[in-house]
Amino acid sequence: MDRMKKIITFMLFVICFYFISITPKVAAATEDETITKGVYIDSIHIGGLTAEEAKQAVKDYVDDLKSKKITVKIDDKTEEITLDKLGYDYKENNYIDEAILIGKTGNLIKRYKELKDTEQSNLVYNLEFSLSDKKIKKFVKDKLSSHDVKAKNASVKREGGEFIYTNHSVGRKADVDKNIDAIKTAILDNWNHEDITLTAVVEDDQPKYTREMVEKCNTRLGTFSTTYTTSSEDRAGNLANGARLINNTVLYPGDVFSAYKKLTPFTTDNGYFEAGAYSNGKVIDSIGGGACQVTTTLYNAVLLSELEVVERQPHSMTISYVDLSRDSAIAGTWKDLKFENNTDSPILIEAYTSGRTITFNIWGNETRDTKNRTIKYETVVLDEKAPGKDVVTKDPTKPTTYTLTTQSAHTGYVAELYKIVYENGVEVSRTRINKSVYNSSPRYVTVGTKKVEEEKPPKEEKPSEDEKPVDTPEGDDTKPKDAITNIDNTEAYNMGEDQTSEYLQDSDETTDNQTVEDAVDAN
Repeated sequence: MDRMKKIITFMLFVICFYFISITPKVAAATEDETITKGVYIDSIHIGGLTAEEAKQAVKDYVDDLKSKKITVKIDDKTEEITLDKLGYDYKENNYIDEAILIGKTGNLIKRYKELKDTEQSNLVYNLEFSLSDKKIKKFVKDKLSSHDVKAKNASVKREGGEFIYTNHSVGRKADVDKNIDAIKTAILDNWNHEDITLTAVVEDDQPKYTREMVEKCNTRLGTFSTTYTTSSEDRAGNLANGARLINNTVLYPGDVFSAYKKLTPFTTDNGYFEAGAYSNGKVIDSIGGGACQVTTTLYNAVLLSELEVVERQPHSMTISYVDLSRDSAIAGTWKDLKFENNTDSPILIEAYTSGRTITFNIWGNETRDTKNRTIKYETVVLDEKAPGKDVVTKDPTKPTTYTLTTQSAHTGYVAELYKIVYENGVEVSRTRINKSVYNSSPRYVTVGTKKVEEEKPPKEEKPSEDEKPVDTPEGDDTKPKDAITNIDNTEAYNMGEDQTSEYLQDSDETTDNQTVEDAVDAN
């Protein structure tokens, strides 16, 4: 019994001694406002620092990392950027708040244990860093991709009646996704906190169309011509200019042609002249007059080539150089001719003028059965509307015999165009291609209203008594002849076969804020 008492007494003594010995240390730590020694954030020892001092130490550490550079080699060139500009930063945490409480909370034994553990084996908080995917992608696309060498498709053109083919070339381009991954891996995985050097991931950029492919463009798919023999020199110049702007256009499979994009702007700097145009149903002069004959001729070549028409609009009034529903107007951005290369090979548009004739040839790879299959287009008139009464303008400065037709009358029509397919001479299909509405327009006439006064004969004077009458020869008449007033002064305003082949404007489409230049159909 005495032995047991001694043992218990000894243990109580030891415990008391233990508490007596650790109490001052724990008490000192509790009152200390600094972080206990042995605490690290990444490689920064924050032990012995206050919370504010620790925060500043971490900030300085991170700022130093942000200033590091990453250099990317691409061929014989380099691009570099700091990590800060890539959005490098650490995620928010409460490490310092936790560290400041080590050895300061809980019972005496818990606090002592935390202090002892930290002294014997350091406590390390690891920062978690991140990058901005958006900023890395911008760096790769703006900097690395700026060194790309684009692949070049083979192409084709016609000169002197012959095809000239160009070779394709293989390009090189930075792989955006792979370079983004490489940069992120180099920074976020096992980085030694020094400047980084990488080699860009570059791959070959293959052309879409090789020379072998474009050499299939060697057969005429469709051709169409219209004439303008009575057009003015300026209008003829506009047709030649339009042909020049479109000539040798190449469309790859799936490409969509826009006449508006090819022909505009309608300015003198772009090679155009002033020529007749329709605006609000009347003839005016406007730069580019005649462009619609360019698009109309091309439209018919497209129909014969059986390409897919995406957009086509008729003129506001009829024209003379093609049948109804076979025209295609261009006016601003609301009337355009668009068609798609729906073949499997490139097509070439050849355009030229010669002897007051404009011609379009469309070349490509012929896959249709040209021996047993033929097509034709047929116009069907659904309705007709008379022009109405003449619109007469009186001119008081002209004699009553004066008559001038300033604009010919136009009959209005509603018409449809049909595509008819024959196989071995037998009709196998009939498809409606379009429906067109043409406005009627009266004849505009200017007439003179000025009356010409007749000259009065002089009064006959009686001879004096000293004078004797003198006989005149038979048939002679000394009376002055009346002034001739019935001279035919009529002028015929004749635009010939091209009277409607200037711009044509839909009057119901013209708005008050449109200028004449962009409010006309360039017919």
